[in-house]
Amino acid sequence: MPLTIGRTRVIVHPLALLYPLAATMLGAGSEVAPLLIALILHEGAHLVIAHCLGVSIPKLRVTPFGGAMVMDNPYGLSPLRLAAVAAAGPLANLLAMMAAAALAHWQVADPCFALAFMQTNLVLLGFNLLPALPLDGGRIAYALLSLKYKPEKALSFGIWVGRIVAAALLCASVASAVAWHSVNLSFLFAAVFILASADDERQALSGTRTQAMLGTLRPIDKPVTARLMAVGADCPARDALRAARPDAPTLFAVYKGNRLSSITDDRRLVEAALEGGMGMKVGEVGKF
Repeated sequence: MPLTIGRTRVIVHPLALLYPLAATMLGAGSEVAPLLIALILHEGAHLVIAHCLGVSIPKLRVTPFGGAMVMDNPYGLSPLRLAAVAAAGPLANLLAMMAAAALAHWQVADPCFALAFMQTNLVLLGFNLLPALPLDGGRIAYALLSLKYKPEKALSFGIWVGRIVAAALLCASVASAVAWHSVNLSFLFAAVFILASADDERQALSGTRTQAMLGTLRPIDKPVTARLMAVGADCPARDALRAARPDAPTLFAVYKGNRLSSITDDRRLVEAALEGGMGMKVGEVGKF
């Protein structure tokens, strides 16, 4: 049965289950417990603050390099709420470091464990604060930049920084393999995750804009003047919807080559885009 915390479904990647075993076999088993505790505090803080602010977290993916929460409509949140949820995890790691130092100073906790725990939290804190999407620092950077720039520009900044961070992680992994004849799997997993998340972030932003547009469409209860637009079947839905206006219904005459193949409207196109993504082609939308 799937594990759920409140309304959040926890999805554990199979490789994440092998990570503690591999670490133990490689002689790094003592690092597993501090890492697990730090990750639980980090992701738990995200969930608590999200719940307090009314932000839905439908999924939490546990991957070989850590946790990755999936927020419902993240780019539809206000910058303050988005930044607050994103900052909760790193803040929890900072507080955990301070608590570990205090417990070690008072001789309540074992100094060796406290040091390892502080180092683990420091790594999580520093890594997650990098201004790269989908890391927490990337979310915070997007929230701040979106106050001044368009969402697409703020998103592109986070994605490009993510590519730079991923490239640096790959180079670090290669360098460690050459120097110490061992591959740092954490660097590889993190780099692949960051690179693969770029399309997800763009889809999330497109979905937010599509939902916003759907909310502006007014019900038609009497005859009104509609706008007619001709569009190619291979045109992406995002490009076609940019021509639509909320003050009047828009009909799209879809052409394949020089022939009219179907007619659709803005409402049907928005609903189809929400299900299939803004990158889907207009010709893929069902006919009336």
